[in-house]
Amino acid sequence: MAELEHRRAWRPAMFFFCAMVATGALLALRRPDAVFHAQFWAEDGAAWYADAYNRGGLRALPFVRDGYLAIFPRMVAAAAQLPPLVFAPLLFNLVALIIEALPPLFLVSSRMRNIGPRWLRCVLALLYLLIPDSSEVHANITNSQWQLVVLSCLILIAEVPGSTWGRIFDVFVLLLCGLSTATVFLLLAVAVARDLLPLWHYSGKKFRLSLPERRWGLVQTSLLAVAAFVQGLTLLTAGSARLHSSPGATVDRFVRIVAGQIVLPVFLGGNRLYEISHDPVTVTFVALMITAVTGLVYLYALASGTPQLKCFTLLAGLVLAAALTFPNVQPVAHQWDLFLWPGAALRYWYIPKLAVIATLIWLLDRQRPVAIRLAAGVLTCIMLVALVTHWSYQPFDDFQFAGSVRTFEQLPSGAVGEFPLNPAGIWTMRLVKK
Repeated sequence: MAELEHRRAWRPAMFFFCAMVATGALLALRRPDAVFHAQFWAEDGAAWYADAYNRGGLRALPFVRDGYLAIFPRMVAAAAQLPPLVFAPLLFNLVALIIEALPPLFLVSSRMRNIGPRWLRCVLALLYLLIPDSSEVHANITNSQWQLVVLSCLILIAEVPGSTWGRIFDVFVLLLCGLSTATVFLLLAVAVARDLLPLWHYSGKKFRLSLPERRWGLVQTSLLAVAAFVQGLTLLTAGSARLHSSPGATVDRFVRIVAGQIVLPVFLGGNRLYEISHDPVTVTFVALMITAVTGLVYLYALASGTPQLKCFTLLAGLVLAAALTFPNVQPVAHQWDLFLWPGAALRYWYIPKLAVIATLIWLLDRQRPVAIRLAAGVLTCIMLVALVTHWSYQPFDDFQFAGSVRTFEQLPSGAVGEFPLNPAGIWTMRLVKK
């Protein structure tokens, strides 16, 4: 009996260990050069590491970029000053991969039992790891904020932590995320909506939050409110360096963005909208139909979904609305024109695509009408094929970072060294030799 109880006690730990190994392997194999041939990506080198190197890691922590604080990437950049420069990109990428691994690992933890049995949570975690056409948010610190946002949302909809360490984890993640991204305002809106969920209908019945849920929910909402206040004050005092060009909003562009950048990649592995026809009218009509169906499903999930699904789909809708209202891609006349390009601004569509996947799985539930379940089943099979066949990403262009470091180390003190970064031809890191 004692031996049996001992084995049962070790099962959760063994399961979680295996989940960590599998998650790490999938993330590393998705683009192996991120680990075995690490290079800086965009702001990782040009902004975060360069500021920390040139101005000092701790001094750069409160520096504002695009109008808001970015504490997390600056903390990583400060830590990256400790090892030699040649190892700094690897440190950045490993930390980014750890952040990327946290949401699926949190999904399979006991904190998320309220969304379903373990096998269902494992399926959702695997789908998260296989999400297609999201290379921009993979293995870089700059866009790891989106994984932090997903993790923060999961914390908001999870069960109340049963230990002190669990509460410390919640507080740390929510504050870190809130002080690192302007998306904290959207998370705060989700937290408030969650606190008001007892006023919503769930499966035709009223439901109540327990006293511990209400109390801890108030703590979480307060933390996000504090972070949002700090970010808002920073935005007002520091101003924003974001682009001020017109979004160029039109119905035609909107339906093409939703259909091409969010929906089709989930089922086809990428934006294949313009492969449908050479006739713009036909393309717009197909995009309109896809967007209309997606919108109806979205409203259905908001009205009839579980409390957890309601919160996540609400976050996805807010992220999409914010991205389309305040776009910040390139200095062009109309930002939405850029959003029409396949592979453009993938970071903005990341959470909406996750919401599409989560809603599709929810539609398979036995409580849904048979016709909806059949349609969802067919779409799920199509999605699984796309996820498996498009799960790997292309390696970065090789700029011989180690060779650039050797050249930089030979420069005299005060000289400026330049390092070409990915994406190719857009970013350059400039360091002043000490």
